[in-house]
Amino acid sequence: MKLLRETIRKILLQEGMVTIDQLPDDVYIEIWAKGASTVIIRYMKEHPKSGYLVTPTQSDPAWGTIILRKGIHQKGLWEVTQSGAANGYGPLLYDIAMEYATEYGIGLVSDRHNVSDGEDGAQGVWNYYLQHRTGVDVEAHQMDDMENTLTPTPVDNIDQTISKKTSTPIDSWPNSALSKRYTKSPKLLSQYEDKKILYK
Repeated sequence: MKLLRETIRKILLQEGMVTIDQLPDDVYIEIWAKGASTVIIRYMKEHPKSGYLVTPTQSDPAWGTIILRKGIHQKGLWEVTQSGAANGYGPLLYDIAMEYATEYGIGLVSDRHNVSDGEDGAQGVWNYYLQHRTGVDVEAHQMDDMENTLTPTPVDNIDQTISKKTSTPIDSWPNSALSKRYTKSPKLLSQYEDKKILYK
């Protein structure tokens, strides 16, 4: 039964992902650098009357937002602090966020204290990146904890609270998808900039 649930979840993550080419004509992805340490990546939709871009409501078929902030332990590391999206629209925002964090830093990590679980939770997204995207178009880089458990230097240290909290036994945390930073070549950013991806 567990294997069946995992298979269904994998199919949903892979087959249900909306690509940029599948976005409705009036929907765009906006990357908003809000100050020096926060970036908001979200779907925007043309207003049917004014033509201005507005934030879709959660009742809209295409809505979603990911908020990133600069990590406090490693220079150039970006952390997801908030995310939410309509079914199928979340993984594309994660891909864009990962590309942005790679182009403008050293990669992306999950929220260091709280990551939603369940069938549609963020833990499933990070597990999918580690298990099915790593070595294909994504690279996973192991990070150490603040106690230097894995390496003697602090150059790879980050808060591992979430990976330890979700690992059984706790000392297996290096196996967790949440213990790593991820990088992705900015192919979508370069291919769709000024077409579907807008900077604010």
